Amino acid sequence: MNDLEKHVNRLFKGYVESAQIRELKDEILSNLEAKVTDLTNDGIAYYQAVKLATQNIDSIQMLIGDHKDVFTNQYKTEMLQYGLLYVIISWIVTIPMSIVGMGKLLSTVLLISLFIIGILFLLFSSMKDEAFINKVSRFNLKSAFLYKKIVWNIWILFIVVCSISTIGMQFGSDIWFGRSIDINGPYQFIILVISLVLPVVSIIIPLLFSKAVKLIQKYEVGG
Repeated sequence: MNDLEKHVNRLFKGYVESAQIRELKDEILSNLEAKVTDLTNDGIAYYQAVKLATQNIDSIQMLIGDHKDVFTNQYKTEMLQYGLLYVIISWIVTIPMSIVGMGKLLSTVLLISLFIIGILFLLFSSMKDEAFINKVSRFNLKSAFLYKKIVWNIWILFIVVCSISTIGMQFGSDIWFGRSIDINGPYQFIILVISLVLPVVSIIIPLLFSKAVKLIQKYEVGG
């Protein structure tokens, strides 16, 4: 694999392979190869020519069509399947954390969500009507990518704020007065760890947004 192919593959990282994506990859690679050939014919060294040819192409989102026709219910069924999987894993993780009030509440919420999503998944999976399966709706792929990025940024900020708040509440006075941080026994240590880990369970939200982007491309009509 040459440098241009590696660059094009990086541009399309995260995109599900489809007829449109393959065609666009081939077109971009062909254009880059032609540009590099022109530059090398003008006496520019190969690696410098590659750098010049690729420096203005760092994203392909502007080249991807905004709207995609998607098999809606196939998309929703698999989204529910992944939602169910993520919630089951999160619920199992929170069971040992129920010794903390917030952990018990979160575990209960996840268990209720598990039943709701499970019922919806079974309903969608049981529908064999061809009209239901082949129902098509239009999705905005660029918006999906944008929402994915925003949600991940919000989640990272949320984790940072929660971690700082937890540490501040536990050791704020010690830090303020320059005293050494002291953890009084294993129970306090466990409570501290649980308090720091619990917010991380919310990662299922950005994970679902990431999965939604991939499934839109997977279930694109003609993809």
